[in-house]
Amino acid sequence: MKIRLVVYTGGKWEIVNGKLEYVADADSSRRGLEIEPNLSFTALLIKLSNICSSTNITKLSYRLSSFSDLIDIINDEDLAIFYNFAMENIFEIYKLYVIEEFGVGSTSFSSPKNFLVPDLNFCADEENYDVVNDSQPNPDNSFENCSRSSSITFEPGHVFNNKEEMKLELGKKCLLEHFEFKADRSSKSRYQVSCLVDGCGWRFRARSFGDSGVFFVKSFNDKHTCSKTLTYPHVRQANPKVVAHYLKEPLKDSGRIYRCNEIVKDFRQRFQVEITTSQAWRGKSLALELLQGSSRDSFAELPLYCYNLERANPGSVTHIKTDDERRFEMVFVAIGSAIRTFICNLRPVVIIDAAHLKGEFKGTLFLAVGMDGNNQILPISYGIGKSEDGECWTWFRSKLKECIGEIPEMAIISDRANSIHLAVRNVFPHVYHGLCCRHLMMNLRLPSDKKKENEKLWWKTCKSYRLSDFNESFNALCLAVPRVRHTLTSIGFGRWARAHCPGNRYHYMTSNSAESINVLSRHSRKMPVTQLLEFFRQSVQKWFYDRRLQGIHEKHLLTQWAQKKIFKKIEGSRTWTVAGIELNSYSVADSGKGGLVDFVNGTCSCRVWQVSGLPCGHVIAVSKFLGETDCSKYCFPCYSNEVYKKTYEEAIYPLPHRSEWETPEDLINLQPPHMTKRQAGRPRENNRILSRGEEATPLYCSRCNSYGHHRDVCRQPMPSEVRTRKHPDKGKGKETDNPDDFT
Repeated sequence: MKIRLVVYTGGKWEIVNGKLEYVADADSSRRGLEIEPNLSFTALLIKLSNICSSTNITKLSYRLSSFSDLIDIINDEDLAIFYNFAMENIFEIYKLYVIEEFGVGSTSFSSPKNFLVPDLNFCADEENYDVVNDSQPNPDNSFENCSRSSSITFEPGHVFNNKEEMKLELGKKCLLEHFEFKADRSSKSRYQVSCLVDGCGWRFRARSFGDSGVFFVKSFNDKHTCSKTLTYPHVRQANPKVVAHYLKEPLKDSGRIYRCNEIVKDFRQRFQVEITTSQAWRGKSLALELLQGSSRDSFAELPLYCYNLERANPGSVTHIKTDDERRFEMVFVAIGSAIRTFICNLRPVVIIDAAHLKGEFKGTLFLAVGMDGNNQILPISYGIGKSEDGECWTWFRSKLKECIGEIPEMAIISDRANSIHLAVRNVFPHVYHGLCCRHLMMNLRLPSDKKKENEKLWWKTCKSYRLSDFNESFNALCLAVPRVRHTLTSIGFGRWARAHCPGNRYHYMTSNSAESINVLSRHSRKMPVTQLLEFFRQSVQKWFYDRRLQGIHEKHLLTQWAQKKIFKKIEGSRTWTVAGIELNSYSVADSGKGGLVDFVNGTCSCRVWQVSGLPCGHVIAVSKFLGETDCSKYCFPCYSNEVYKKTYEEAIYPLPHRSEWETPEDLINLQPPHMTKRQAGRPRENNRILSRGEEATPLYCSRCNSYGHHRDVCRQPMPSEVRTRKHPDKGKGKETDNPDDFT
């Protein structure tokens, strides 16, 4: 039994994208050859020299389909091993690479005359393909490798790795040359297309190498004989795969908003073709799926991602909640460095919020953030669930409690959602739960006739430090809007007013910090769940690095934000006068109600110092009265630059490449969630926003011939049909409309 070979000559081995590939020039050739398994190495070289017209063969190499590395033949022993491999599978066609001048280097394929030979051996049936007969590819083949935005030059013998690659290149050619084709024959072994216009001579035919899936061009007529006046208003070959090929690069930026009308415009300017918004949408969806993966695959990958995240960042906590059928319910993620820095260095204030996801999975993003001494946001934990309800919030808060515990004097700030209130009451019963004053103001729906005046009164009421200031502004607000008194009283002053706050929420009166993270992730919330979690990990990693450098380069005792706050108070207290009372007590006269400073207890009668942690104007005035040159010692330690450095001294590490992830033995097979409940809130209307000057098209009912509604919702009674009598002289079933017949 003879061994079948395809002999490649005229090329060399080069490193392409980290892999060793055989790169052949346009002048190279491919010849079929059959040899006996007892042929010697010298005889083989002579035979190859005769068929390749070369006397400078320096090396022979081959690859096996089951072994990707290169195997050299340099003597009879190597050739005997090759014969043993070949005789085990006599129907396999082996590729023998001939090197005349051996050289290995890197290449960027800048030359359009080089092409890459597929490195996979292909199996061919003896009845379907014969290497030595005329059914083999034309040896005078050439491949023009162009940029991504240009089409290649097809010639007989050109090889494609698979059928999909060939169809993609044909679609790109149609898009660039402005024509369309139709498929005459398409199967696993053949592919034949022709110009869409009947009678045109443009033809393309390709066949596969047996069952390998590798296609080669058998014949190609690239000349059109159809009319030159055809316009092709919508290129049918602009299918999702072709459009996605050109959209993958611009869509790599997840923050970019690339709308369908922009895609249509870009294709019109770049390729001079017109595609529909539907084609643009399908291409964009496929490009995003190629870049980010599908939602189903993302859920299946989630347990593996969480396991490797815990390995890459020690101390990280991840939990996945499933139902009885192992369908996804919720996921919780807290990075170890963020947990430790919150417990040791941050103020005990946790701001929580949720946001809807926008991708295929219409779930909810849960978020808990803290604030550092420079007033910067630091996510403590984040998670994804099916909906924003009491059960999900309770599970999320319980996992957070397992990470941070109950810190003394901790405060939680959120909006007025009942689900959050229920979760905090069940999980953190002894923790102060404050409301976001911004959300509460929106719920009050203050009158719009004096909106600015009413909002000014509202914020003055919320932010008042003294009880006397609160009573004055609250009474003024109730006088302007009387109906808010009962609502605010029933909620409780301690949950929203700074003056009545039983705990310490510092100066954070809103949940804007968590809302800012929601805005940051507005585009990333379209991603699958695993990519969304990775987006947050990458963001926290970047913030830790940037803020660590910022703290290293900071030369002052306090953070920049604290310095700005104190500087404003210094400027405002320059004209204030101080009088001593006791050894550590002072009275400060300002333009308002003044203040009594007690250094023993660390308090001021204005309550700004003990609530915010920064010295108020009265403390600063006393500091100047005592001759002190710096008042930074009166700040809480959390505002010092030393604590700020400790906050970000740890590093957050990325995950290794997907191929290097470790797979545990007890990994669960997570299934996508079963959504039985729609997202909370009022559904968005699908009505298009009218352009300036555009008039809305009136609704017309074809049932009652009136305007204002559609036929589907019409409730007008239909006019009854006029009943007619049968004429006595006419046949059965005949009717008449003559009025005289009814007399």
